[in-house]
Amino acid sequence: MRLPLTIGLALFLGGCAATPTLAPAPPPGPLPGDPQQCLSRADCTTKTSRTLMFVFDYAEAGGALVQRKGSWLFTPSAAKPTGWPSLKIRLADPPTGRFEFASQCPEGDCRIGEGDLLRVYRSYLGEQPCSLLDSKALARCLESTSRSPSP
Repeated sequence: MRLPLTIGLALFLGGCAATPTLAPAPPPGPLPGDPQQCLSRADCTTKTSRTLMFVFDYAEAGGALVQRKGSWLFTPSAAKPTGWPSLKIRLADPPTGRFEFASQCPEGDCRIGEGDLLRVYRSYLGEQPCSLLDSKALARCLESTSRSPSP
């Protein structure tokens, strides 16, 4: 009588030991609604290309050319005043980094406000770039993006 009970208990305990434990849940990923946030390595690469398109369009519209140092793109301090804000953009680290953007109007009276310039930059990252080259198109674009929520 003891032998079947011992075997049954051993099988029961062996079954409990073989039950896999649940792995902890992975940390939550980035939210898909923020254009400055990378969702993957490919997304980061695409958004880096769009950032470069933004800074070239910015320069073509009259802003100063930016310089690069490491992961930073910035308006050099020796740049001549152009009526455009100076830029400082940190490129995101793949695969889930975030692009940081700052602008400052050194003269106090720029052609485009800092908040509006951020909206334009975010439009480039979000696949629907506002044109910096056409003032009427820019005004329409800024009007439509100011109605949509921004983080």
